[in-house]
Amino acid sequence: MQQNKNVATAILEQLSVWGVKNIYGLLGDDIFHLMDAAARQNSITFYHVKHEETAALMASAQARLTGGIAVCFADGGPGTVHLMNGLADAFMDNVPVLAITGQVSRKDIGSNEKQYLDQQSLLRPLVTYTTLLGDPGGTAQVLENAYRSAASGRSVAHISVPMDLFSLPCDVSPVPPGPYMGTTPISTPQVIQGALDLMRRARRPVILAGAGGRQAGAAVGELALRWGAAIINTLAGTGAVDKSHPFYVGGLGHAGSPASAKILRQADLCLIVGANWWPKKNVPQQIPIIQLDINPANIGATTSVTYGLVGDAGTVLDQLSNAINTRPNEEWTGIIKSEVAAWLKQMEKETSVQGTPVHPAALVRAIQNTVPDDAIICLDTGDNTAWFGRVFRPTRQRVLFSGKWRTMGFGLPAALAAKINRPDTSVLALVGDGGLAMTMADFLTAVKYNLSLTVVVMNNGSLAMEKHKMAAGGLIPEGTSLVNPDFARYATDCGGLGLKVDDSTELTSTLEEALQSSRPTLVDVKTADVPVPGTAMPS
Repeated sequence: MQQNKNVATAILEQLSVWGVKNIYGLLGDDIFHLMDAAARQNSITFYHVKHEETAALMASAQARLTGGIAVCFADGGPGTVHLMNGLADAFMDNVPVLAITGQVSRKDIGSNEKQYLDQQSLLRPLVTYTTLLGDPGGTAQVLENAYRSAASGRSVAHISVPMDLFSLPCDVSPVPPGPYMGTTPISTPQVIQGALDLMRRARRPVILAGAGGRQAGAAVGELALRWGAAIINTLAGTGAVDKSHPFYVGGLGHAGSPASAKILRQADLCLIVGANWWPKKNVPQQIPIIQLDINPANIGATTSVTYGLVGDAGTVLDQLSNAINTRPNEEWTGIIKSEVAAWLKQMEKETSVQGTPVHPAALVRAIQNTVPDDAIICLDTGDNTAWFGRVFRPTRQRVLFSGKWRTMGFGLPAALAAKINRPDTSVLALVGDGGLAMTMADFLTAVKYNLSLTVVVMNNGSLAMEKHKMAAGGLIPEGTSLVNPDFARYATDCGGLGLKVDDSTELTSTLEEALQSSRPTLVDVKTADVPVPGTAMPS
């Protein structure tokens, strides 16, 4: 018999109208009725994880990947607290996530009831909107307020719902998404002309492409050819431009190519496209900077800029490209090609180191040579990230990682979300042994939902990044050694496929087997504990 519509049902109906297809979470007493409502509908799939942190990190990763709002559920009290790391990750990287958490009954709010917590005070630093739903009649409006905040502000919104409210009758109708929500501001022709005036005076230009420049990769490449500009990407911008582009240099910063730093030191203007990271140690401080971003609030938010452009990257770049009537500076383009050639020669030496344990550079090069051109690569935080950024030269791969928050444990949850939302795409997570250990229980989630993803573990028995930084600063690296399980056997015991690599000669065949597997697969690579060149104590 069909139950009368209640608050829990109304919430799920509203999320479905907004296009939500997947929700990640972990149940508890406060959200029993919400879980019951989820079981009674078939437009949204609920993915039950082992830890709420994984749920929030999955939502953060999905929002990065799709650009749309992602949703996670959790119980009150400890469940809400466990969400915080993943919500902080989404908040710091400006991706739209909605968290809905249960709360104690209305009569117990403000009391000494077990697990009661003022969730609004707790989460306010990590969200742009948080409120407590107080009455069934407010369900639609509260949800819409949260949706507007998350979607238009590309941030995190949160709603607490008392446990006794979920089951109450609720007659509200879903609110359709406003067509204006996707409206993108764009600079006027006069503002674009001002940028062109600066660009035409540049003799040694550089384009820095970030995550916001990925969908405009063709436009980035065309402008670089017409303008004679080097192309450098942030880690999130990996794959915006193919490695075959004649002016593609590599990644930026410590997790990047030294050739990029050399080129930037010689540049006389930088056009930043959809990036909000500007590591001061790696770039010159006195050159003019033009920043292009879809969000006006991002202009100048990370570093002082000379000029700002707002709008869809592809649209604005096409206008710039069509109007940039200067000829490329052949001396500069020659320098770009020379620096890239020298770096590639050096890379051949680093990546050709053979034997056991496996050199990290050799592992990353093997991944580059085996993953499909359109693969999604999810990175954890640590030396694995730095080695990847230094060595990997992309075709069209997409990279997901924890940008400004830089949390360990991101890689596996991101891979789960990527495979759920892009089931026909090859997904690989490159993780450190320390990062994997934080969220490895959710390899079981991959098995439960038959997600054929690949996890590659750089197993060097240490928190390598912290170890090498402390050693570089003359400190004793206390707390950096790890005791690890047999990761491959763990994967097998979970019901997936576990593989091991002890020698570099085994890399290619093992990675190919993993990527072709129809089961969740973990590749445990015995990796050399080698510091990334340039490792130093943070200042």
